[in-house]
Amino acid sequence: MEELLTLLYRTAILWMVALIVFRMMGKRTLAKLGPFDFAVIIMIGEAVAIGMQDAKTPLVNAIGITVLLGLLQYLLTWLNVRYRWLEKITQGTSTLLVEQGHVKQREMKKERVSDPDLYMELRKKDITLDKIEEARLEPTGDISVKKKTSGSEKTGSEGNG
Repeated sequence: MEELLTLLYRTAILWMVALIVFRMMGKRTLAKLGPFDFAVIIMIGEAVAIGMQDAKTPLVNAIGITVLLGLLQYLLTWLNVRYRWLEKITQGTSTLLVEQGHVKQREMKKERVSDPDLYMELRKKDITLDKIEEARLEPTGDISVKKKTSGSEKTGSEGNG
């Protein structure tokens, strides 16, 4: 029974620490996960799990690891805002998948996006290929779409979406 109470206590402490660290990391990190964001969240989960699963491991170890990961992530996002070249390395850049209504198959293959996946995303956005100036796969995995303006639209059907 004493071991259970110890683990419950440790879990509550680590839960609070994780919440504080996630809040410190900021809304951007949790809203749109880039590759580094995702890795840090998994690592924080592992650090918290270390402190919850074994009462013999000092609680301060799990807290220290969790806080350090949060601080490193905060520092990285701070640096990314100031140095665009670093953000390109750590978060990636968008990839042009559709240009002027034409699917760029080479880029689709490179990013491992299938035609059905692209068309599904376009249906969700209620737009067809012939109405698209460009569509990009963003570093977060979202597909952003820029519609053609009325002056740049071509007549006729150019795609199937």
